[in-house]
Amino acid sequence: MARTKKKVATRRGSPEAIAKRRVARALNRLFEETGATESLDGRTLKRKQRLMRELKEGKRGKPLKALEVLAHANELLTLGETLTTLRKLKPKLPPTPPVTEESAAVYVETQKNYGFDPKSWRVLGIDIEKLIAGGGAPAAKPARKAPRKKK
Repeated sequence: MARTKKKVATRRGSPEAIAKRRVARALNRLFEETGATESLDGRTLKRKQRLMRELKEGKRGKPLKALEVLAHANELLTLGETLTTLRKLKPKLPPTPPVTEESAAVYVETQKNYGFDPKSWRVLGIDIEKLIAGGGAPAAKPARKAPRKKK
């Protein structure tokens, strides 16, 4: 007798059940008497708070990985947060490497595969729209002179 593998049960259920719950929440939001279309349900609000907390503090005291920062920022932007509020959090970020031809190619390829909101890249300090339009790394900018002190 061949043994069959048991399916690993997730806490959320099947994809069909997840889709039904999302649609049910959306339908209920449409018919709410308050008419508040921008209000978030409890689960979404808790998720938003967790994403913001993780972006600010990191996970277990360590900064998030670059892809996690992009995913968190992208989801928060879709939930209605602005880039300004994300920057005000002063997120715990990994160090940003210099933009070279090789790193620019990785950034562009990541954007093509994941399709993040271009604003989410700005949390990492990268202007992905310039990299996509320019087709590579920007030319090195000359260093700015320090401002002169007034006497």
